[in-house]
Amino acid sequence: MLTDRLNLEDFSANLKQRFEKEFTKRDYFLPVTFVTIVSFIGLFLMLLSGMIYEYEPGETVKSILWSGSDFWEHQDHPTERRSLAIVAWSLLGGFLNGAQYIYRRFATVDLTPGNFYSVGIRMVMACVISLMLSYFITSANGMPEHMILAVAFITGMFPEKGFKLLTSKVSAIFPTKDEGEAENMPLKAIEGVSYFHELRLKEVGIDNVQNLANFDFLLLTIKTPFPLRLLVDWVSQAKLIVEFRNETSSLQKAGIRSALDYLDAFEDANISAERMSKVTGIEEMMLEVNLKNLSNDRSLALLSQFKESLFHIKVEGN
Repeated sequence: MLTDRLNLEDFSANLKQRFEKEFTKRDYFLPVTFVTIVSFIGLFLMLLSGMIYEYEPGETVKSILWSGSDFWEHQDHPTERRSLAIVAWSLLGGFLNGAQYIYRRFATVDLTPGNFYSVGIRMVMACVISLMLSYFITSANGMPEHMILAVAFITGMFPEKGFKLLTSKVSAIFPTKDEGEAENMPLKAIEGVSYFHELRLKEVGIDNVQNLANFDFLLLTIKTPFPLRLLVDWVSQAKLIVEFRNETSSLQKAGIRSALDYLDAFEDANISAERMSKVTGIEEMMLEVNLKNLSNDRSLALLSQFKESLFHIKVEGN
């Protein structure tokens, strides 16, 4: 399987054959139906939600999409109407985000039935989070009540952001971090990892920088569709962040952005921990200890071999 990944010309064809053997058309029926039903509910609420209620003769039926907060200012069930509007905008945000996500997976020949389930579940989860947020974000907070619709839409697009905002609102009751709990570095700390890359990495059990730094690299090349050159760079960055934590930005002053760069720098006889300390402001002992740790990391040696192999492949291809 690893040789298939290294064969860049046949990679797309091999991956497509693998998915055809692993999943049949029947496997996609239930997940696609599930996400279609959730999306249809959102579309109905956005455009035809006014049909749910009885209107007096001559009264115009309002839709959530075009009426905004006017939808729940009607005397008939205003609280219920407000909740419907929140759910509708949240589903719209989730649909747009899910459409982008599914297209990206389709374009990279990496679309599985589980991806559709994931999109549908995230849409439902975003609705619940948005409703919970609506109990905190009101005019009492100095924010116009109709702003909750914008919050619901963004929560639909990025449920994690909505959940983070919700936990901050209830932090007095449920502390966001337990005493003595270690701080996990988010994947967004890695240069080049986007929101959609982060979602894909989380699907294989990589939730933070520490997981990425210590994940089996050979398994990572098999379970994800990312180019090997990109994976080498990400994992190398993760290993540097794990060792130096918040001091990583200081190393960039010396042109070091990954663990492999760090090791390469010290191979130069003119570079020492003392000189590096003067440029970065990091203590010499930390530089020396982390140099020893990274030098003894066998997985980092494997990354270095991959990097050299990819360089030779590129040169031969040219």
